[in-house]
Amino acid sequence: MMGNKYIKMGMQKKYDIKKGIKVNDKKSVALSIFLDVSNAFESMQSGWPFRWVTNSGYSAEDLVSDLIGFYRAVNPSVPYVQIFQPVSKDLALQIWDRYGPVGNNKNYSATPFLYPVPPAQGGPMCGILPPELNAVQPAKPGILFMEAK
Repeated sequence: MMGNKYIKMGMQKKYDIKKGIKVNDKKSVALSIFLDVSNAFESMQSGWPFRWVTNSGYSAEDLVSDLIGFYRAVNPSVPYVQIFQPVSKDLALQIWDRYGPVGNNKNYSATPFLYPVPPAQGGPMCGILPPELNAVQPAKPGILFMEAK
């Protein structure tokens, strides 16, 4: 949900989920629903009227950081921040100064953009997710779950 005290906007969907599914299937269904709602929210932010006032929809980090948040909730004992070794604030600011705000670089997938370090000519490249962020495969809508109509 986003907005101020007068206007609130968000994304709401309903799903039917099969009862009695295994834990691994629950995680797969949860990831699939999570990605579906995340994409719907980013699409909303990219559309009218938001695009007139913000460049936020599908920012370079949006879906990747959402995915990290999902995994941190599903597997809270895994130290994801330490595993991925974020860059220093100074280096992050250099990248920002070179390539602009993350909203300038649109990323429509949960695949990370990799920025040259130190910042150089060229631009970000698509990377691959580390194994820690590929442990759960999203379920396909159908037998285990489907969007409720």
